Amino acid sequence: MTSLRELKQLLAIAQEFKRPLLRATLFGSLGHLTLVVFTYFISLFFLTKITTIAAILFIVIFALAVLKGLFSYTEQLLNHYVAFKVLHVLRVKVLEKFKRISVDSFTKNTSGDYMTMITTDIELLEVFYAHTITPFMIYIVQSLVVSIFLLFFSVKLALVALIVYIVIGLVYPLSFRNVGQDVGENYRRKLTQVNNNSSEEAYGIFETLQYGKIDEAKRNIDLETEELTRSSYLKNKFLVDLNTLNVVTYNIGVLAFIYVASSLDSQFVTVSLVAMFIVSFIPILYMGNLASTLSQTMASGKRFLELMNTPEEAENSGVVVDFNELKVDNLTYRYADNTVVDNLSFEVKKGEIIGLSGPSGCGKSTIAKLIMKFISDENMEGNITIDGVELRDIDNRYFRENSSIILQDSYLFNAKIKDNITFFEKDLDKEELDASLRKTNLRTFVDNLKRRENEIVGERSSNISSGQKQRLSVARSFYNDSKLLILDEATANIDIFSEIEVLKALEESKKDKITIIISHNKSTLSICDKIIRLGE
Repeated sequence: MTSLRELKQLLAIAQEFKRPLLRATLFGSLGHLTLVVFTYFISLFFLTKITTIAAILFIVIFALAVLKGLFSYTEQLLNHYVAFKVLHVLRVKVLEKFKRISVDSFTKNTSGDYMTMITTDIELLEVFYAHTITPFMIYIVQSLVVSIFLLFFSVKLALVALIVYIVIGLVYPLSFRNVGQDVGENYRRKLTQVNNNSSEEAYGIFETLQYGKIDEAKRNIDLETEELTRSSYLKNKFLVDLNTLNVVTYNIGVLAFIYVASSLDSQFVTVSLVAMFIVSFIPILYMGNLASTLSQTMASGKRFLELMNTPEEAENSGVVVDFNELKVDNLTYRYADNTVVDNLSFEVKKGEIIGLSGPSGCGKSTIAKLIMKFISDENMEGNITIDGVELRDIDNRYFRENSSIILQDSYLFNAKIKDNITFFEKDLDKEELDASLRKTNLRTFVDNLKRRENEIVGERSSNISSGQKQRLSVARSFYNDSKLLILDEATANIDIFSEIEVLKALEESKKDKITIIISHNKSTLSICDKIIRLGE
């Protein structure tokens, strides 16, 4: 459940929108109170004979109607400003956090979880900041002002109003908060699961059709959609039940108010006060119904804060090294109870190319991820050092800027070829870009494209071959000119002629960097100065 501490953290973020929120509260309160007073006076107007007093009441009513419109317009304007500002600020906070947390943190959740956070969760948090804080403050102001106003007529009337206001606006939301949050969290979990699996089915449609498994895929989606529908039903049932409880309590409150008000001396005043009391419930009922929305919102807030509270990698506080020598000393690494690397030692100096070879599952990729700080060293024994400095002590930003890993299935953005190679660098080096394309045997391919380097690589690299995709990822590392370069089966899908060009480029540039090649292919390992065979 969302604790008081987490709620305080969410409210602390609202400090960035404090002024527009306070202005929205002011104009919102004035707008609702104007409506209450308007209702009171218009009731008196219709109950009063045409006299000078009636004429004055008419003028007052007209003025209040104009003011109500102005106040409501200003409140809506400010609330919408806050709403879009919140969406911008929260998304920036999430993306900024992504830049500061360790790569290992991303393995603990699926991409669907993060996409749901950036879209659905932040949309729900926008409801909290832009459409909950202001209504709550308006509810407080209106409840107090109306109750104090009723004191001038009857203490009992004021008590009846205050009790009903508190029950609907505070007691019910707090009482059903935990139930609502459970329902909201369950719905969000099912929605994320459907989103994840639907995306996987869409991306894997060719394999599904190839093996004739479309019926099985349909059954899986049907089953998950049924679970989502059931969860949605429970969520909406909670909303309806809470709304019904609010309406019943409201009706009982109105009847109690009428009963107490009937004892007043003036019938005109009684009718006017009852009408005013009924109208005064607009922000109060909104608060009661808001509790149902908050069930999901608070669950989203909890996940947002979990991300915000994720430990960050230390930046600009570590040691800077020259990347002259990488040394692995008595390295052992375990996944749970499974030891994948056992007491491994090797070293590689600048200007050397070392190869790692061995059967699948012997820990080659694990070693690469440990060297690149992609996974935590909690389950690691031994040391990995560069120039005698342990990896954890090397400045992270500096390390990332000067190291590269090329995976067998590297990711390419749905963007221009040049942007995929240069990572959207504004002041790109055209000569270096051209050299990177030549080193990977891509120059001719790119020149034959209609837009050359400006050609868009389609979603999931759908308009290029797997070999071209892999060569583009290698070209990216050449352009970056890293001091530490790791290739993890990076030439597996490349044709023999392109591989020769890539290996030739690696040999020519090896004097300036530490290079590690992971491969099963003997031709790829042929340029290595030394080969470490694992799992033998």
